[in-house]
Amino acid sequence: MRWFIYLYPKIWRKRYGKELEQVLQQTGISVKVMIDLLFGILDAWQIELSERKIYGFRMDRLLVLISLLNVLLIVQLISLREVIMLEQIALIIAMLSFFLAVCILIVNMFKVGIAKGFSLNTRLGKLSIGFMGSYALFFVSFLVLAN
Repeated sequence: MRWFIYLYPKIWRKRYGKELEQVLQQTGISVKVMIDLLFGILDAWQIELSERKIYGFRMDRLLVLISLLNVLLIVQLISLREVIMLEQIALIIAMLSFFLAVCILIVNMFKVGIAKGFSLNTRLGKLSIGFMGSYALFFVSFLVLAN
């Protein structure tokens, strides 16, 4: 369960990490606890990213903009009304993979710095590249199925 704590932002972990670890030891592992932890992780990162700025842009808005650009690119390629079910699944997996890859890359850059964030020396860097590969694979599958 410690890896759930690792998913929280660093500032949050420093302040609440030990306390959460004690609570988890007392309550034990259940589906409800894991779902609560996942919602807590999303909430903590939303707060963390909304407070950070890059070149004057708030991080949460930057991530939404990147995702919207990805969706607009796909919509320009083919109308979603003409897409069959298998194509929709490939498209959804591709978009989710892209979003996760970008989120993990940005988190990695904040965690280890911009220069090291783009390298494959960190676990998050490797994970980001893996999701980007998944994005490429499913996006190509979507294009092949669409034609």
